[in-house]
Amino acid sequence: MIKSLGRRAVTVTTALAVGGLGAVVGQAPAQASAFSAAYTCNIGNLGQTAAVLNGWLASPGTTFNGPARFRLHISSLSLQAPLPISSWSGAAWINVRGAEHSTFQVTGGGGAVPAQGVLAGDMVGDWAPVMGGTDLLSVGGIELTANSAEAGSVPVQCVPSDAAVAEVLRVASPYSGTWVRPAVPIFHIGGWYHRGMALHRPVWVRPGHGGWNRPVVPVIPVRPGNWNRPVHPGGGWNRPGVPVHHGGAGMQHHH
Repeated sequence: MIKSLGRRAVTVTTALAVGGLGAVVGQAPAQASAFSAAYTCNIGNLGQTAAVLNGWLASPGTTFNGPARFRLHISSLSLQAPLPISSWSGAAWINVRGAEHSTFQVTGGGGAVPAQGVLAGDMVGDWAPVMGGTDLLSVGGIELTANSAEAGSVPVQCVPSDAAVAEVLRVASPYSGTWVRPAVPIFHIGGWYHRGMALHRPVWVRPGHGGWNRPVVPVIPVRPGNWNRPVHPGGGWNRPGVPVHHGGAGMQHHH
């Protein structure tokens, strides 16, 4: 089980330089190998980016007496988000092929990420193989929610570019008991994605800066002899050379 991983863990101190920011890989279990997988990710309505997931997927062993916990450690996911993230959470679909074909989910999250930084964290989930033999596990679709003080909750969806193997699972003794397997939702790819698409680099335009969609300011229609300009905050109609006096109730306009 996952709590036994610490006894069999080895320390990996490889630094990953992604986007100018170093990320140190955490303790990887002795039986888990580091892997890299390529993705195309969409960050809310900010744009898309090519991303690389570096990490490892730990399986609990070769003998299964029941559902066992699998752990996906994300050393770095280079989303290149253009705004700082205070925390993130989400799910990843783990695809199984080989002795059996199946899919299960792992869920989790991570902490703060600076703008243009990389995400790091852990996801866990339970699964029980029911067939003996060798399975190839890969990390399929990923869906996250990035929480930002500047933009609120931003949905992120990542589609894998290939089926890179994250873990080779050799099942010597599969589980033969009864287990009500949790329902695994289908990974639905959003309409933003299609193969060969041109990526639009994620851009965050802060309110008040160029490109922000400002609220509509009403304009009074042009009347003969008057100047067409936005309604004055005080409610008056400011014609050139005619000041508007702010006198509160009963204020008069001098013509």
